[in-house]
Amino acid sequence: MTKEKLISDTQTLHRFIQLHCDKKHHDIPKKKGALQVSFKEESLCDLPYHICEECETLFLYAYGKLKNCPHENKPSCRKCPDPCYAKPMWKKMASVMMFSGMQFGLTKIRKIFSK
Repeated sequence: MTKEKLISDTQTLHRFIQLHCDKKHHDIPKKKGALQVSFKEESLCDLPYHICEECETLFLYAYGKLKNCPHENKPSCRKCPDPCYAKPMWKKMASVMMFSGMQFGLTKIRKIFSK
């Protein structure tokens, strides 16, 4: 994995989890934090977040798995021949990705029709 790919995938992960938390956990207290994205001990960027504790746990778990992915050309996690997620975390992430993916898709459609 390249530095650019790690940054891009981490930002995508952040956007999906942030949207899910904002919409589904709007009534739960949020934590402010910043994830320091690093590649081979080199600090690349800080990614600030404002999410609930449950989503923070998922975000940090997913980042750890992403950062330590053993594949040179990283496949999408759902198509990976060697899945590394624990089953409960896999289910949570699948739910977040499905919900947020739909939300991002609907947002784009609304913009097209509102022009």
